[in-house]
Amino acid sequence: MRVVLSYLWLLLRTKVLRVRLTREHAALVHRLNAQRFTRTASRLKGANVKIGQLASMQAHLLPKETCDELRSLRDAVVPTPYAEIAAVLEEELGAPPLEIFAEIDETPIAAASMAQVHMARLKTGEKVVVKVQHPGLARSVAIDLALMGLLLRAIGLVVRKVDFTILLHESEEPLRRELDLVLEGKATEEIGRSLESQGVMVPKVYWDTTRRRVLTLGFIEGTNVDCVDKLREWNVDRLALMRVYLGSFLYQAFVTGLFHADPHPGNVFCTPDGKLALLDFGMVKRLPDHVREGLQKEMFGGYFNRPRLYVDGLIQKGAIGESDRAKIEKWATKMFADPATRALIFDHAPKDGDSVKSIVGELSTILDLETFKTPQDNVMFMRALGIVIDVCKEVSPETSPSELAAPVMMPILMKFMEEHPEYTTGED
Repeated sequence: MRVVLSYLWLLLRTKVLRVRLTREHAALVHRLNAQRFTRTASRLKGANVKIGQLASMQAHLLPKETCDELRSLRDAVVPTPYAEIAAVLEEELGAPPLEIFAEIDETPIAAASMAQVHMARLKTGEKVVVKVQHPGLARSVAIDLALMGLLLRAIGLVVRKVDFTILLHESEEPLRRELDLVLEGKATEEIGRSLESQGVMVPKVYWDTTRRRVLTLGFIEGTNVDCVDKLREWNVDRLALMRVYLGSFLYQAFVTGLFHADPHPGNVFCTPDGKLALLDFGMVKRLPDHVREGLQKEMFGGYFNRPRLYVDGLIQKGAIGESDRAKIEKWATKMFADPATRALIFDHAPKDGDSVKSIVGELSTILDLETFKTPQDNVMFMRALGIVIDVCKEVSPETSPSELAAPVMMPILMKFMEEHPEYTTGED
């Protein structure tokens, strides 16, 4: 409410009282409001932190001051006192922590939205990390989802063309999955096997000390992938690292269909020898085959400026109907030939505020189609892709994400073309 009232007062001052708004004053307001949200989300944990983490990556839409403040939510919230964590461990594992582990550090190495992580050592000597859910998490998530549902339904009363309940459904499924750490352990192993060919590391799961609210994983030494100073100290090739990061995400989504849906820097490590390691598989998403293939066509069509392929993707994933094909092919021909549009969509690099408004206005063309339906099962993909693009920009700013994408997309494209020879002739 304080954030809302702050911006309402700013609107009143500038639009009604005609007080000139300086850039410095606007920056101060953005920073203070972001700090307010960060403090509240850090205390409440749960879905609130997830929202803040996502917002911190939207540098192409939000003020710099806001993103800077929200960045602290990527991998740090207020930790739960160890006494409460020890109670969860004893309840889940059937004995006090020091009867299960040879040693366990009472100070967490990380406190995130849904759980916190403690260093430990097994009785057999292995160095591990123990992920323990915050007490009362199930109730907290239920409240967050209920409030989110009220908000989305209220928005839906105004914007009737978009079915916002689909957004709620896609957010609800992964959040509820995170309440069961056994599911996270299984996802860790499945995605780990699929990424062996990509040279990406994931932690080992220790099932003897894993339960619904406790997950024990092998320790991986490294630093957050956006810690550029440390990457320079280790002489890591940041360009190569980002190619692996982007390539592994596209491989997960387009080839296997099961992908890490929360790949922000707090969940992505770089080891001292420059290898990429993915952590925290609590939020994953499995794409239905028709959506996975539709997204492939949509992305390849846009990236390589092939309007027919792009529209085929929209139709296959259920966003529009065949009767609107001609309209969207004409629209796509114009949009993907425009350098400013490509820079915004593929690189999150708008020329200025006016260009963003113009392009967003153009994108709303799809919403006005008679056959438009809010696409299902791809919201998490679009969210994760946005995070990946922004991380690539941050870690390797000298190379645009679209330039990074070309070599990693080609093998996936070639496999796609083998399966769909109809696109190797004519326009596509």
